[in-house]
Amino acid sequence: MSTLADPTRSWAVLIGAPHYKTLPEIPAVEQNLLTLRRLMTDPTVWGLPIEQCLIPQVTGVPDPLESVMTALRTAADAATDTLFVYYAGHGLSDPLSDRLVLALPGGESMQFSYKALAYEQIRSALVNPALGISRRIVVLDCCYSALALDGEMGGDRRAGTALVDSAEVSGAYVLTACAETSVAMAPVGETYTAFTGELVDLLEYGIADGPELLDMSTLYRELQTRLVARKLPEPQQRSRNLAGDLAIACNRAYESPRPAVQRAETAMRILRRSGDYQGAAQVLNGQGNALDADALRRRIRVLRRAHRHAEAAALLRLLA
Repeated sequence: MSTLADPTRSWAVLIGAPHYKTLPEIPAVEQNLLTLRRLMTDPTVWGLPIEQCLIPQVTGVPDPLESVMTALRTAADAATDTLFVYYAGHGLSDPLSDRLVLALPGGESMQFSYKALAYEQIRSALVNPALGISRRIVVLDCCYSALALDGEMGGDRRAGTALVDSAEVSGAYVLTACAETSVAMAPVGETYTAFTGELVDLLEYGIADGPELLDMSTLYRELQTRLVARKLPEPQQRSRNLAGDLAIACNRAYESPRPAVQRAETAMRILRRSGDYQGAAQVLNGQGNALDADALRRRIRVLRRAHRHAEAAALLRLLA
């Protein structure tokens, strides 16, 4: 069963780099961050306190890497339930190690790789056994193929497998925008990048006929369906120890059971407690999802004859 991560004991770090010196700019990343923070701190979605949803500054600072690591350390030290880490920008490959690095402004050239955020640094910050974090979620909106042209976010496909495999720690979940052989899209002129745009839509409007809580596995399945239908890269996921069952949002499109269904369920509970299992079955119609008023009236008469007036009165109220 899905459970909502406790917002009072959870933290989020939203990392994004919309502007670069030598790599193509990705203006949509800035809106990705602002909208995700708005939704994650909305009580009708998750309800994180604003001070527990960090967006580290990566432009106009002497060392963007230190800014990001400070935010990660702060959140990791404080979180006792769930730590959520998101990155949007250019994915690169360190030519010396073939490991994934997440580009930050000033760190585009591998001659200055200390300016880029290695994924291993994120992983190390999350798996320290001294931390009190129960669950860890990482969402990456970047690609792993060669640097692409207009409208794409660059990366190295060789990094993808190592990245997802790194989820193999207790209570960890990793969601990526695409497979290791494809690129993540940032369509020119759109408000959000393609992957995050769909994620934002799910958090903002919910899933019709979906569950009350949106866990990571549900979000993944819906993202996969939507992105593939648009002929966009297919997202990937990896989880451990049922981390995919962790919910980070309430479903805004969720509709509670219809009153008729609730009345029928209440009637069944009352009759079952009285030992009238046959009556419990009869109060439902053939489809089993609506109250059969005539059958319920018959059970009320039976209860009255048995001098079970309290139970009869409880059932009678359901007919009002």
